[in-house]
Amino acid sequence: MKSFIAPAAAMLICLLGELAAVAPAHAQAVDTCVYERDTVTVSGEVHRKHRKGAPDDEDSYLRGRTDTAIILKLQHALCVMLPDDVNLALRPRRIQELQLVTDERLPRSSERIRRFEGTVLLDQDGSHQRPVLLEIKQTDEGNKPVRKQR
Repeated sequence: MKSFIAPAAAMLICLLGELAAVAPAHAQAVDTCVYERDTVTVSGEVHRKHRKGAPDDEDSYLRGRTDTAIILKLQHALCVMLPDDVNLALRPRRIQELQLVTDERLPRSSERIRRFEGTVLLDQDGSHQRPVLLEIKQTDEGNKPVRKQR
């Protein structure tokens, strides 16, 4: 019996050591995620996306209209704490695009990298084209051309 306990104890200690090494990495990944109402600075390409509402669309704003959104394709993925679909608990998600919102005139589409500072918002009612929004506070006109991958 003792010959079984020693290897089992060694294996348990090894597993606990592995879990202890992974836990701080997971906590650190969550700490670097942003939450709704956090201010961030992001950069990427600006694109326009069009969405046509069906005549019988439940959203009365979209019914029979075309909705145009300004989408920022991020240069680097952004970790955002988003609610999951089941119990609405916040979970870290990496996003590649977000929708820009502002009261000012929205920027044109461009293949140049642009930088924006703003407040992260979540699309609460599904009326936007992306689940994560950025309410723009400051814009930096970029002039660095994007290299096209072949």
